[in-house]
Amino acid sequence: MRHYGARLLRDQEATAWHEQAVASGQKRYLRRAFNGELVSYLPEEYGVARNGLGPKIRTVWGHSILVAGEIAILCLFLWALSVGASGGHTDIPAGLWIVFGFLGLTIVYSTWNLVKEAKATRLRRQRGLPTPAE
Repeated sequence: MRHYGARLLRDQEATAWHEQAVASGQKRYLRRAFNGELVSYLPEEYGVARNGLGPKIRTVWGHSILVAGEIAILCLFLWALSVGASGGHTDIPAGLWIVFGFLGLTIVYSTWNLVKEAKATRLRRQRGLPTPAE
């Protein structure tokens, strides 16, 4: 029970500090970290959103694997298109261009998330902040 009271006190202190920073005009996120503490993050320290439904990618490696996989899928589609074109199939369905456009936008968005999370991870390490859990 003693640990619960100490944690509650730390949470109240973190909340008070966060509310004071927000009142002074700072944009901050008050979130629970993986170490269990309540931490007030600047947007550039927080990184990619970790809330909402479904599984979330929480690491730079995870984002890197996602981007690499999406690029591999795009390359596979382009390879298949080139094989078809070299075989004499020059009429490319419009739906395929939609798939290419969607994959391109997905890669751009995933790369943006990768860069954002990499910067946030670097900032958290420099400032000694724990990784957000939520």
